[in-house]
Amino acid sequence: MPKRLISMLLPTLMCSGILFSQVRFDTSFESGSLEKAKLVDSVKFRISPNDSTTLLSYDIFSRFDPRNPIDTTLASSARWYYFRMTGTRGNTLYLNIRNSEAIRPFYSYDGINFQRFSQDENPRKGLITKRFNRDTVYVSHYIPYTFSRHISKLDEWKSLPYVKGEEIGRSSQGLPIDMITVTDPSVPESQKRKVWIHGRSHPSEQPASWHLEAMIDLIVSDNPDAVQMRKNAVYYIVPFINPDGVKGGYSRSTSTGVNIEINWDRPDSLTMPEVKALKAKMEQLTSDRPFDLLLNMHSQIANSVTYWIHTAKTTNESFLRKQLLLSSLTMGERRLYKPENQSFSDVGSRYAEGWIWNRFKDSTLAITFETPYTFYANNPAGEWVSPENLADLAKDSFYAVYDYLKIDGEKRIIIEPKDLLKRGWSTIEDNKLVYFGENAAESSNPRAKVKFEKAFLKKGEYALYAWKAGPASETFPEDVNRWVRIGTAVQKRDGKFVWKARASHFNGIVDAIMLIKEQEN
Repeated sequence: MPKRLISMLLPTLMCSGILFSQVRFDTSFESGSLEKAKLVDSVKFRISPNDSTTLLSYDIFSRFDPRNPIDTTLASSARWYYFRMTGTRGNTLYLNIRNSEAIRPFYSYDGINFQRFSQDENPRKGLITKRFNRDTVYVSHYIPYTFSRHISKLDEWKSLPYVKGEEIGRSSQGLPIDMITVTDPSVPESQKRKVWIHGRSHPSEQPASWHLEAMIDLIVSDNPDAVQMRKNAVYYIVPFINPDGVKGGYSRSTSTGVNIEINWDRPDSLTMPEVKALKAKMEQLTSDRPFDLLLNMHSQIANSVTYWIHTAKTTNESFLRKQLLLSSLTMGERRLYKPENQSFSDVGSRYAEGWIWNRFKDSTLAITFETPYTFYANNPAGEWVSPENLADLAKDSFYAVYDYLKIDGEKRIIIEPKDLLKRGWSTIEDNKLVYFGENAAESSNPRAKVKFEKAFLKKGEYALYAWKAGPASETFPEDVNRWVRIGTAVQKRDGKFVWKARASHFNGIVDAIMLIKEQEN
């Protein structure tokens, strides 16, 4: 539906007679979206001898996506709303949001700097009430992440020597679908792990783009761990796979009404150009060997971070364990993402993950990651989602990938145990635990010895962590399936590192250890 200006002359009643106050609604800007605004009531009253306000009540109807011409039984979404009001100064507005959610959404006086409505201004789901002190106000479901910002960030990233930009296709409306490749070009790609990330198949999922932007900013940064990541891995990232939907202000579809998230198993005649472009590039990049990891970035209306973990029934137990490992690593200190927030589903061919599974099985860990729009860990009294804490979550995501790929860094070093079978240990292979390394083992003898070695380690003090394996289940205690600090390791000089311990250090289950170099004074 084309954008249009919705103008209203609003009669208001005062003791001196009938006056008219004009408030206009419009969406004539990038990603703007609104079906209509309907005046319900208006009253003007005097607050004090020198102050009066007009109370204006509206029903706000968000716009539904076009009818899906391929999946005809799929209901259209109207989640995204983003509109501008003018003539608001001094007026108290009651906005009843229809067709979508209004759980402390955002407003801005300039279309650039956004803030959440307070709890008092959003007293119940769907109702916003506020007296505005400016003449122009923007209201949005979440802070907009527009196509223009996407292009600006692409230009910024592509200016770096280890980032290469490439247009891999065009959308239905002819917009570019851009990919960046991030890696250290001095190291042959044949020696690197391969990571594919794409996002924004659903245009309304703005937090996912803020999260991915922060993650890319870290990957391309001068952070020593990012430098090591680029030496050991190559990232293929398509931040916007649905530019038409984002630019046009749709919710879950392209401009044609198709939900491309579930368009991966269709015959060629019903496959959208966006999906065709992704498939062609993926097939090209995996012609020699598959991706090690594929991340499909989203946001969900549920009030928590989650991974959609595929069940062992539709994959296998080893693959389930790998997914749980990545998920557990992403939880970090359990601040923003907790074990009970995990989600589970069968793998489906209509999704990118299912398309990859059908080709490479468990050689590629392909999984969907979701941020919330509202607050974290189902706790409205806790942190509400913002670009700042999405950047914190992006850091957790970065290090989860770093550890999952077992990047051999200089300041963050993962070491697996050595020669366990010679020391009275038995290897764990049943996938009932979320063990980290390839050499996880157990022993009933608390004095059983274990040794960790690294051929070269720079001198210094290192925080020493051990992986504490827990059950490979839908939820688990917060103190397992995580890195647990067990002490400090001191390397007195550059050279070989050896650390010896006993089974009692690990409660009978030995797995990988991690060294993180302490800050030098």
